Amino acid sequence: MTLLTGFLGAGKTTYLNACLQSGIPAGSLILVNDFGELNIDAELIEYREEQILRLSNGCICCTLGGSLAEQLAQILRLAPSPAALYIEASGIANPARIVDTVTVSTRLRLTEVVCLVDASQAGRHARDPLCADVWRRQIVAADRLVINRIGADEPLPPALAQVLGDTSAVIERHPSASAPAAAAAPPWKARPAGADGLPQRQRWQQSSFSYDAPIDGGRLESLFQDYADVLVRAKGIVQRAGGRGSEVLQMSGTTLSWSPAVRATVHGQLICIGRSGERFEELVGALHRLGGR
Repeated sequence: MTLLTGFLGAGKTTYLNACLQSGIPAGSLILVNDFGELNIDAELIEYREEQILRLSNGCICCTLGGSLAEQLAQILRLAPSPAALYIEASGIANPARIVDTVTVSTRLRLTEVVCLVDASQAGRHARDPLCADVWRRQIVAADRLVINRIGADEPLPPALAQVLGDTSAVIERHPSASAPAAAAAPPWKARPAGADGLPQRQRWQQSSFSYDAPIDGGRLESLFQDYADVLVRAKGIVQRAGGRGSEVLQMSGTTLSWSPAVRATVHGQLICIGRSGERFEELVGALHRLGGR
């Protein structure tokens, strides 16, 4: 079994697709966990549909007790047994808890824990009380770190270099995975830990949308910029008015990109993940007014 982790928007699905293209054992299974009602990441994986299993609503990172153990038990009852299992964890998963669940099985061997790290967001994640703890845990738990969105000769951000001092993981750079430039977003400020009085889990909020018709892409991008202080991650497969077919939308930090979708969808799908509160609710309302349900 290989466990693939990394914070929201770090590039896990892109990395997994690259692994699939380079070749994995025949008869492997892919288990994808997403933090939301819609499992967008599973739709973006370029692999045989029947070999992809889905867990939604952050099951792996938050309700470990049943969901992951039950899914693994079902997998181990398959005949013939899968040659290998690849788990793409949700962006806020705690890898150590997943590893603990896997290691109790006598039939599973954990080959490697790979963590994707977005160097361009390292400073922001390190000082944000909402993100910092899980971001560090993911890095420290890894056997191999794949650092992307950084130049080949560019020095590591100080916040990331400091965390790397606590790990003996093999480190790789993927400078070619640089994110496209984005429009300027409002200044971002970290709020004090616990300022909202909510437990860590409840400070995260996600909302999913389904669109029956093409949407105004420019308006959507403006909303993401306006609410960059509370929106941590957005992703989806939608059609833009005036566009050609389904497109994949990816937003991480202040960077937003569009690309052609591998699989067309009947209905547009979008999921947003961010900080609980009135500002996020305002964003949800605005996205519904774009035609979402």
